[in-house]
Amino acid sequence: MTAGKFIGCVMMITGSAVGAGILAMPMVSAFAGFSVTVVVMLLLWVFMTVSGLLVLEASLSLPKHACSFNSIAEKSLGSFGKTITWITYLFLLYSALVAYISGGSDLILGVLKSKLNIGIESWIIATVFTVLMGSAVFWSTKATDYVNRGLISVKGFLLISTLIFISVYIRPSELFGMIGPNHVKQVMIAAPVLLGLFNFHFVVPSIRMYVGDKPKMLKWIIISGTTLSLVLYLLWLAANLSAIPLEGEHSYRVIGGSLGEFARILTTIVNNKWVNFSIHGFINISMTTAFLGISLGLFDFLADGFKRPDTRLGRLQTASLTFIPPLLIAVFYPNSFVKAFGYSGICAAILFLVLPPIMVYRLRKRFSSSYCVSCGKIVFALITIIGLVFTICPILIDLRVF
Repeated sequence: MTAGKFIGCVMMITGSAVGAGILAMPMVSAFAGFSVTVVVMLLLWVFMTVSGLLVLEASLSLPKHACSFNSIAEKSLGSFGKTITWITYLFLLYSALVAYISGGSDLILGVLKSKLNIGIESWIIATVFTVLMGSAVFWSTKATDYVNRGLISVKGFLLISTLIFISVYIRPSELFGMIGPNHVKQVMIAAPVLLGLFNFHFVVPSIRMYVGDKPKMLKWIIISGTTLSLVLYLLWLAANLSAIPLEGEHSYRVIGGSLGEFARILTTIVNNKWVNFSIHGFINISMTTAFLGISLGLFDFLADGFKRPDTRLGRLQTASLTFIPPLLIAVFYPNSFVKAFGYSGICAAILFLVLPPIMVYRLRKRFSSSYCVSCGKIVFALITIIGLVFTICPILIDLRVF
C-alpha cells in the first residue's frame, strides 16, 4: 500500500471523528474542569480505539465484498441482533446526515446573503450540497479519499492557525487545578458529547474494502487516526478553557450551547479577525469531511444490505438510498430530526461499544480472521459495560435524575 493511501485513510478516520463536535466540546466540558475532562477523554479514546479494532477484526473475518456492519451482525447476532443493528445504524447515520445537510446549507446560505447579497431557496442549496459531496461517494472510495484529503488539509491548517493565536492564553498550572462546581454532574452531561468525538467505526469496513486484506496497515490506520484526533482535541480543549473564563461578561456561562456565541466571544477575547475566519471555515469543512465519512459508511452498509452490485447502475441505486431520505428530511422536517440527533449518543454507544465485543466473541467461534485483537473476555465485558453506561446516561439526564 502506498504512503499516500495510508495517509488518506488516516485522514478519513480523523475527518469522520473530528466534526463540528470539537466546537461543542469546550462548551459542555468547561464546568466539569479540564483535568476531569482529559481523564474521561483518554479513557474514551482507549475504549473507542479498541472497539474500532474489534470492528476491524470482525470485518476481516468475512469476505471483502460482504464485510459491512450488516454482514457482521447477520453472521454474529442473528435476526434479532441484525434488526437492532439496522435500526441503530440507520438512525445514527441518517440523523447525522440530516444535521450536516441542514447545517452545511444554512452556513452556505448565510455566506451568500452576507457576502454576496444573493438570496437562494434553502432547498436548492441543500440539494446542490448533497449532490456535489455525494458524487464523490457515488463514484468510488478512491474519489472520496482524494476529496477528503484536500478538505482535511485545509481544515488542519485552519485549526492549527487558530490554536497558534489562542496558545498564548494556555496556562497549564491553572488548567490542571481547574475543577468546576458539581463536576460529577457536569461530566455526566458532557459524556454523550465526548463519546461522539470518537465515532469513526462506520467507515472501518469501507476502509478495509479500499485497502484490502492488510491487517497490520489497517490496525495502524485506526490507531493513527484516533490518536491524531485525540491530540487535536486536547490542544483545542486546553486553548479554549484557558482563553474563555467560566463566569463573567465573556464567559462559558454566557455562551450556553450556542456555536455562534462561542465564536463571537472567542473572537472578542483573542481580538483577531483571522480567528473568526478560521473558526467559521473550520466549521464548514468539518461538516463536509464528517459528511463524506458518514456517507461512505452508510453507502457500503446499504450496498451490502440490499445486495446492490458495484456497477454504475448499482451504485446509483445505493446512492439514492443513501442521500435521498436525509435530503428530503433536511428540506421538509429539519428541526425534528436534528433534535432527534441529540439522542444519537445512545445509538453510538450501542453500535460502537456494546455490539462489537459481542460480535467478535461470537465470530471467533465460527470464523478465523487474519487479525485478532489482543484482548479477551474481561476486556469484552468492560467495553460492553461502558457502552451500557453511555446508553443509559442520556436517558437519566433527560429524566433529570442528575
